[in-house]
Amino acid sequence: MGSGQTLPDSVPAALARGASIGRYIVLAMVGRGGMGEVYAAYDPELDRKVAVKLLRVKPGNGVSLSEGRARTLREAQAIARLSHPNVVVAYDVGTFEDKVFIAMEYVEGNTVTYWLQVQERDWRDILKVFMDAGRGLAAAHEKGIIHRDFKTDNVMISRDRHVRVMDFGLARQVQEKGGPPPVGMTASQAARSAVPLPAPAAPPVVVQPISIRIVESARGATGDGPPTVVIPEPAPPIPIEGRSSSGSFDARLTRTGAMMGTPAYMAPEQFLGTAIDARSDQFSFCIALYEALYHERPFEGTTMSTLTSNVVHGNVRPAPAGSKVPLWVRKVLIRGLSSRPRDRFQSMEALIEALGDDPNVQRRKVAAVAGGVIMAGLVALGGWKLLGGQNQVCSGGPAKLAGIWDLVKAGEAEPARHAQIRKAFMATGKSYAPDVFATVSRALTTYAQNWAGMYKEACEATRVRGEQSAEVMDLRMECLQERLGGTKALTEVFADATGEVVENSVAAANALESLDRCANVPLLRAVVRPPEDPAVRARVSELRGRAADLKARFDSGRWKEALREMPSLVAAAREVNYEPLTAETLLLSGTVALKSENAAAAESALRGAYLAAEVSRHDEVRAEAATGLVWVVGFQDGRVQDAKKWAENADAILQRLGGHILLQSWLLNDLGALYARTGERSEMLRAEREALSLKQKTLGPDHPDVGISEGNIAFALQESGQSQEALVHVGRALAILEKGLGAGHPDVATQFSNRGEILNALGRHREALECFEKARVIWERELGPEDRNLGYALTGMGLAYLSDDNPTVALVHLQRALRIREAVETNPSRRAETRFALARAMWNANRDRVRAHDLAERAKDEFAAAGDAQHSSEIGTWLRDRGSI
Repeated sequence: MGSGQTLPDSVPAALARGASIGRYIVLAMVGRGGMGEVYAAYDPELDRKVAVKLLRVKPGNGVSLSEGRARTLREAQAIARLSHPNVVVAYDVGTFEDKVFIAMEYVEGNTVTYWLQVQERDWRDILKVFMDAGRGLAAAHEKGIIHRDFKTDNVMISRDRHVRVMDFGLARQVQEKGGPPPVGMTASQAARSAVPLPAPAAPPVVVQPISIRIVESARGATGDGPPTVVIPEPAPPIPIEGRSSSGSFDARLTRTGAMMGTPAYMAPEQFLGTAIDARSDQFSFCIALYEALYHERPFEGTTMSTLTSNVVHGNVRPAPAGSKVPLWVRKVLIRGLSSRPRDRFQSMEALIEALGDDPNVQRRKVAAVAGGVIMAGLVALGGWKLLGGQNQVCSGGPAKLAGIWDLVKAGEAEPARHAQIRKAFMATGKSYAPDVFATVSRALTTYAQNWAGMYKEACEATRVRGEQSAEVMDLRMECLQERLGGTKALTEVFADATGEVVENSVAAANALESLDRCANVPLLRAVVRPPEDPAVRARVSELRGRAADLKARFDSGRWKEALREMPSLVAAAREVNYEPLTAETLLLSGTVALKSENAAAAESALRGAYLAAEVSRHDEVRAEAATGLVWVVGFQDGRVQDAKKWAENADAILQRLGGHILLQSWLLNDLGALYARTGERSEMLRAEREALSLKQKTLGPDHPDVGISEGNIAFALQESGQSQEALVHVGRALAILEKGLGAGHPDVATQFSNRGEILNALGRHREALECFEKARVIWERELGPEDRNLGYALTGMGLAYLSDDNPTVALVHLQRALRIREAVETNPSRRAETRFALARAMWNANRDRVRAHDLAERAKDEFAAAGDAQHSSEIGTWLRDRGSI
């Protein structure tokens, strides 16, 4: 045993054959588990075999043994009042020593667990068994009792195939004296089912399981982490008459304390210790049915903390590949597994009804009845038109794109909107405008095609195939409408393009909201629900339209406009008091603040977005906010450990959501930048390679974003001293970006500058000068003579001349570089790099060596302050070699 663990309590000896429990004579132990033992026994008065369950009572939490036994006895009496064909009948209850017993019918059969294991079962047969078990649960709920530990171990199938729910040992009456009626029950029903019991003098006793204990370690006791779970090897169940059993007490993973039940089958409210009701049983029922159908449980988790997180956050696994379980069954289960009780079915009866409502059967019935009439109609009225109309009803997607970004077939004339944007791009006079327009056009066409395809699929799933409800179609259509609004806002910005817009247009097209969420029905239905109030919904729609416009302007380079208008948008969103909207606007505000290099404002907004998204379970916003925080907290502010935690959060959310490949790639990109700052070169290279792989997968090998990642890998390799390999990747970056953006685009200049630095490191200074000169020309023309990027090219040129023993020419470039970097460069290491280069040029040219010495001293201090001890030490050595001035 490791530290913090304890051994389970000693197990009491089983009662011997012939012992008595009340009037019942023990034959043999059937099973033992968390709450006690089950014995096969003989009832001499009625001459029949019975099963007797002994419920162990353990005092604690201010409850004495006698009080706990009285309370457990009352609960057993309530269970004994159940009478239903799908519930194991309880004949008698009483006390035995310090225990409570329930005598019940002995079922000649096996548990559903065993029934599922002995051979492969058809999903239809599994459904029938579970629907019968569900009827048993519904009967218990009608009596005001919830099971609290439903699983296949607690359902029996008799030899005549009769299904019965058993083991209500964890049950509690929902209707305590003066409490509200159970969900799905009227007050009058609850009154009829309530058992008149005196109010308990103390809290209910917690029943201590045998096969597992929860140990509150020092960490768990303070609330900083989950408690330690100690699970000894379970003993095999004791069989009677082959594999027959009256009820195994195999309490697999049964947890004690405020939570009672089997964690693998527990509802979120049981984990959280909040109020439970009949819908908690519904949740457990759906877990068990899901496991039976898919051969795996819906929530991953090999540890208590992981399982708890996945259940509470509703992280249901995707269906296994090749599963034969119909989609409509999965949809029913997903609703029953909603993390919020109010989003589940209103009652077990409603869930059973949904499981029995096979749309394929209904369609076959309708087809059988109406087949003759339809055929007659086809002959008389031209049924081909009717069939064609069924497909036409969902073909309106392209029409909705008209005027935004029209879908055209080969040979058709260019639509007016396309021509308008092309003309606006060309009018800016940017040399790279034709190349950029071609790339943007391809990106928008792909997005529009995917949008139209999803529109058709969402419509046909309801109106043609009948696989989803009208409610789900509405949710999906609303999501698609939001995405269409974002596309419209962007093309409107493009239609009035400036040079700045053209420069950023490819990135803006890539930043269009993902369509993936519009196909994620559980997320749409249970996580980010639209407001119920029509007026609030209209206001939310209006503000989302404003946000889409600001995002389009920001993504297109008009970020100063977005910066000015963001505060009023955030304030308006807060007034609506709809958390998903608040999260979305704060995310946009934080992203805009990042562009303005206001790190404090960016961090505040992104944290606010993350928290608002946490409240509303808006996972996409959580992932994007956490990714942004990796950059601002880590790369900009240097809080590396905090940044890595944000990265872990973002990655976990993205892994669960699936499909957000581009966002995953940019998370890796930001991690690469973080590792570059910390000097973790191998990790930086790994992250950038993974980002490249994801971009190639989703965008293709020739997309400009792929070119940017190729350049990042070149930088990572150069930092690791692998200059020759870096040269190969920067060459790929240049080829891709020149093709996609045009030879005069500022992003191409970045790669020319990077290539120059690599060539300098290889000693190929003349070639390096050519690259730096190309970068300088592009940046000066496109961004202006004082742009920060020029600091890279000018410093590189100075270093090339300095290495080529031409310090006088180097001085010209380095002096200009330092002037620019002192004015606009925020990275102290970059300023220090230029200062030291200028110091060496001045010293070698024999120009003002006192100033050269001062520049070098300042550069040494700046490197040290930035945590770069290596460069600081190198400058110290240089200064010592030259003596004092």
